Amino acid sequence: MGKSQKFFRYIWRINSVLILLATGATTLGVGALLFQEFGYKAARVRQAEAGIGVTGPNAKPDLVLSRASVVQGTQVMRAELQRFSGEAKFSSGYNSETRNILFIEPGQKAAHWLLPDNDHVIVGSSDIADQDQKESGEKRVIVTAILVKSATESPEIALGRLLLFDPAGKRIVEVADHVRTIQVATINRGELSVLYVRDKRLFLDVYDPQSIGKLREQEIEVPQIK
Repeated sequence: MGKSQKFFRYIWRINSVLILLATGATTLGVGALLFQEFGYKAARVRQAEAGIGVTGPNAKPDLVLSRASVVQGTQVMRAELQRFSGEAKFSSGYNSETRNILFIEPGQKAAHWLLPDNDHVIVGSSDIADQDQKESGEKRVIVTAILVKSATESPEIALGRLLLFDPAGKRIVEVADHVRTIQVATINRGELSVLYVRDKRLFLDVYDPQSIGKLREQEIEVPQIK
């Protein structure tokens, strides 16, 4: 056997060992990722099963009440209905999306939901507070603005409904449909101003913060950059 043949035989053996090691490492890596993903799924199911039942007996146990808080300046409590998203596969954690908001009022036996179903995603929420000068100066939430989009589309490209509601979630007003983003929602000089993008155009709506009645609407002309 010539030296060249021995050399190539050694090279072939080395390549075989390297391929075997690479295959083993890949198998271990994929196995670890699958194990991690199965662990996250099991954790989600355990967390949902341990929570309060909010769906029918035949529904998937993936909706959980969480993030309970008191609406600032009021006695109303609210909690978010969360659904764990499957978009966080093979990551170091998992995401959740808000499907609805539950309101609990003192003295009321039954809580109530903001939305009539859980088939939408709340992608933006902004509490709009006013400074109460008559009492301790504590900020009090007057109105909350949210953007509700379809759960079947990507939140980045989907259009949704812009809603305003009072702290108890009983008085609900739809500002506009086909809205992409909420830019600003604020109270100034007794007026509630909402700036948003609809159909690739910029709008400014003004409301009475107490009744949430619309006062005026204006499309803002955005000049082109030369």
